[in-house]
Amino acid sequence: MIRNEISDVIVVGGGNIGSALAYGFACSGISVALLDEGDIAYRGAFGNFGLVWFQGKGLGMQRYVDWSLEATQMWPSFAERLEEESGVCINYEKPGGIFLCRGERGLAERREKLSQLAQQSGSGKYDCEIIDPSELQRLIPQMKLGTNITGASFSQHDGHCNPLFLIRALHVAFRKRGGKYYPGCAVQELHHDGRRFRVTARKGIFEAEKLVLAAGVGIPALAAKLGMEIPVLPQRGQLIVTERLAPSLPYPISGIRQTHEGSFMLGSSNEEVGFNTSVTADVLKTIAKNAVDAFPALAGVRMVRSWAALRPLAPDHYPIYHQSETHPGAYVVTSHSGVTLAPQHANHIARWITEGSEPEGFEHFSLRRFDV
Repeated sequence: MIRNEISDVIVVGGGNIGSALAYGFACSGISVALLDEGDIAYRGAFGNFGLVWFQGKGLGMQRYVDWSLEATQMWPSFAERLEEESGVCINYEKPGGIFLCRGERGLAERREKLSQLAQQSGSGKYDCEIIDPSELQRLIPQMKLGTNITGASFSQHDGHCNPLFLIRALHVAFRKRGGKYYPGCAVQELHHDGRRFRVTARKGIFEAEKLVLAAGVGIPALAAKLGMEIPVLPQRGQLIVTERLAPSLPYPISGIRQTHEGSFMLGSSNEEVGFNTSVTADVLKTIAKNAVDAFPALAGVRMVRSWAALRPLAPDHYPIYHQSETHPGAYVVTSHSGVTLAPQHANHIARWITEGSEPEGFEHFSLRRFDV
């Protein structure tokens, strides 16, 4: 049992977001304690599809469009540096990404959404194009398209990685830079004693001048202990992984991608069912049917595993980056895009917390946007 471990920052939550923040803090040379409940937590990374994605995001909030685009531009150098520091290959690739359109209605809806994003930008431009079935088939010559696929959107900014290897790499690099990682360390109590935040956890008592809550769907209960009401709810996503096959899908597709190891990941659903991580036959059947409709050759592929995970979701589906007004020094960091935004969290968000430097337009991500 650790007693009174004192550091500059305590990060609660060891998933993709908390780990990226902790790594960013450690890179700046400050002392960090990363408290991780462990694999018993409702870890959103378990249900992360591994996409590093720009296209289609941000309708209604241009700042999030720009934020996501910047993240995808930072990813190549971020991945290279992280792999060099950690020695862990995260299988990051940036070939561009594809969103499939099904039927004439699906194609029309995609065109309209991209048009709205272009108008929202103020420039009338949005870096994502519609491609027809013949062009799409040329991009994926080894996978014959289903007859219901009427086209797709393609963005050069998109890519994918292994989200679990990403966490491992962040943890290794964080510890190499002197960060202290505490697994199996569920938080029991937290408060401010007038000088520091004091966190009572399973493995001891931790103190720091700054406290970051990055525990995904666990944030609301923790933040309530400091008088903050955080409107984050769990969203269940179900996924399927198939047997390993020879490489045949060179581009990540929203809902279908082939991993570096050869297996296909299929999914994912978006369900509001509370803290329920069960898999259901009807949803898995829909996921499998959508994959086979897109690529009929997948009909004979064996399913190896299926599972579900909970992802944190704000009411408008955008990130929340907020400092407590009643307890300055306490921060909430949460997002539905923990993989895509990892470079932003390790760089800009870490500097915001340590130095107080807010990126331009940062107020759009504040909790205050929900005040009506």
